[in-house]
Amino acid sequence: MPIPSSSPDAGPRRLLRDVVFDKMLAAIVDGTLEPGERLNDEDLVKWLGVSRTPVREAIAQLHTYGLVEIEANRYTRVAARDDVVHAEAAQFLAGLHSLAREWGTHNLDAATRKNLMKSIETARKQLVAHDLAGPGALLDAQGELAKASGNALLAGTEEPLRIRVNFLRPRDAGAYDWDALVATADELAAAIKS
Repeated sequence: MPIPSSSPDAGPRRLLRDVVFDKMLAAIVDGTLEPGERLNDEDLVKWLGVSRTPVREAIAQLHTYGLVEIEANRYTRVAARDDVVHAEAAQFLAGLHSLAREWGTHNLDAATRKNLMKSIETARKQLVAHDLAGPGALLDAQGELAKASGNALLAGTEEPLRIRVNFLRPRDAGAYDWDALVATADELAAAIKS
């Protein structure tokens, strides 16, 4: 019997724990799993249709990202939003993004530069409209520069921190200095163009 070949457009196989992590991360970020909500292994196993091991591995990774709190023999829950932790994480992330801008802008190929400019323009429009998705979109655009830096340690440190800052960021439009965010988007766009 001939063995069928895989289709050429099939991507690389992913580990089940990574798939579970992505689903749980999306549910935390979009609010399906709310801050403070307890995470029960059995419920997660049923919801995700997997065994307990990939669920526990995903929870452990989410814990390292600061999105899940674990107290042995007491609880596992979605982390609560904390303004102090957000301020510290955002300050550290701003420093990493400064390095990413310095190192990453020189490593952009034409296609990446074009896609990044589109992302920044989309974020800028959201920021001008005071859309709460805008600050996260701007952070994600800066994350692309961290990847482009060519420094694996910078990119590996930036991503979980960016996800944590996005999770912790305020959900009230009045908490943002929209003009400063627009100025940041403009500065980033200018740095990428040059």
